[in-house]
Amino acid sequence: MNVKVFLVVQAALAIIYGVAFVLVPAFVLVTYGMTTEPSTILSGRYFGATLLAVGLMAWFLKETSDRAALRGVLSGLAISYVVGLLVSIWGTLTSIMNGMGWSAVLIYVVLLAGSTYCLFADRTVTGRT
Repeated sequence: MNVKVFLVVQAALAIIYGVAFVLVPAFVLVTYGMTTEPSTILSGRYFGATLLAVGLMAWFLKETSDRAALRGVLSGLAISYVVGLLVSIWGTLTSIMNGMGWSAVLIYVVLLAGSTYCLFADRTVTGRT
């Protein structure tokens, strides 16, 4: 997998989930076994807005050959995926989320693996020849 493919996959996931959290947050929250109080729905919409930003950033960055920009974005994404992974594990283990929470864990693991792979294996990002 190269950086461009990873960024397209990451963008697609983030945009799909982002749109869902913005437009139908109660449905997504219930799917994960979470409450649908007004404050939770608002938080879900904020999360969706952030996912949209990340997805669009990845989409627009996929054509760049600027190694420093790619390293910066991939490093930032990797760090955020570690945090999201830990939060998702915690939320699932404490039953804040139902068993669907493990799908969030899986998504974070896959995205963390992809960003880490691109950071350390792709010559486009590292500048190795």
